[in-house]
Amino acid sequence: MVILDVRSKEEYERSHIKAAKWFDVERIIHGEMPTAKKDEEIMLYCRTGARSTAAMYKMRAAGFRNVSNGGGLADMAAKGYPVEY
Repeated sequence: MVILDVRSKEEYERSHIKAAKWFDVERIIHGEMPTAKKDEEIMLYCRTGARSTAAMYKMRAAGFRNVSNGGGLADMAAKGYPVEY
């Protein structure tokens, strides 16, 4: 599974899920997609879940079939994903 943090670079640098890669939601909104296979499992998260929701729908529209929204950073931590500071 690929975990993408779609927050700003500054937010990511402050703290993020340890296994997450950074990919700003603005890039997705403007049509730039992360390098991943269209059927690869991808989980997105942001601060509250709003930006990751927008990114999820944009990626699905671009043909990514296995994209989910993990919600916010706190939601991901509550699910057991370790946070790196």
